[in-house]
Amino acid sequence: MGKRRHNHIWIMVCGAVLTVLLSVGCVRQDAWLSYAVPETQQPTATAIITPVPTREPVSVSVDPVQGEDFHTDRNGIPILDKDTHYYTYYLAFSDMRIYEENGYTYMDGICTNSFDGTLTGEARLCFYDKDEKLVGYGVIHTAEGSLTLGVGANRIYAEILSEVNVQQLDCRIEQTAPFNPA
Repeated sequence: MGKRRHNHIWIMVCGAVLTVLLSVGCVRQDAWLSYAVPETQQPTATAIITPVPTREPVSVSVDPVQGEDFHTDRNGIPILDKDTHYYTYYLAFSDMRIYEENGYTYMDGICTNSFDGTLTGEARLCFYDKDEKLVGYGVIHTAEGSLTLGVGANRIYAEILSEVNVQQLDCRIEQTAPFNPA
């Protein structure tokens, strides 16, 4: 009976060890993605609002601006500031390229004149550091040497005078003399 009891205990221990080994060593876990179709909301009717006309049309009248100081250019645009009018309304600067060559810094670009005639004036390209201190500038001119701009796109140039590298600095174009029709 003692031997039978040892066999019975031995079988139980082996069964427990086998169960532990199977559960530890042979773990398999699969992942499945399950997709559920979301519930779609049924469309609801929206109220259609039909505009209702007023009994009489509303008319607004504005008195024309008059006075000694009121002037317009020949395109009919009011001149609010005679010193900056043509520069502000008709000139656009684009395709600005700052580069160095032989130790000097230059600017090439395009100035588009949308006025229906030639404009002449003066402007410069200014470079400022992070403290807003002027660190370089160049007088803008066309190939002829002045800033006389015909209708349409005009090539512009400037030699930048500076003791620092200005290629990574912010620049501004500042008018130094008013632009007027030539």
